[in-house]
Amino acid sequence: MNSRHKLATTLGALVLSATALTGCAKTRDQITAQGGFFGSHKAPYVVVKQSGGVITDVYKLPNAIIQSEQGSDGWLFVDQSGRAVHIGGDMKSLRFDSTSDPQWGCYSEYHMEFEKQPYQALHSDIPDICRSR
Repeated sequence: MNSRHKLATTLGALVLSATALTGCAKTRDQITAQGGFFGSHKAPYVVVKQSGGVITDVYKLPNAIIQSEQGSDGWLFVDQSGRAVHIGGDMKSLRFDSTSDPQWGCYSEYHMEFEKQPYQALHSDIPDICRSR
């Protein structure tokens, strides 16, 4: 084997290795986000909906699947009462491995239309563990 062929083989192996590592990281992140290798699985989620920087809803879902709605920028899930909820706009969903995660306790179910005070006023005594998120 001449040195040119050896160099090409080495470079090819290097490119293949780098691609495999990058692909593996991307695949791992997708599996983590979906909750499983073959598609989404139920898990504990917290969904926080905001409007103009004000928290309007917090859903604590101990056993749910959060899905992107097809053809929109919205999200779909079933709440604790069994109702389908479609939301869009400023929101984030946090997936937990279990409800025993200390960060799970940092959130409380909240719906602005049923409360007289904003979420931040009702939950102003935030434990230190919650400030790191």
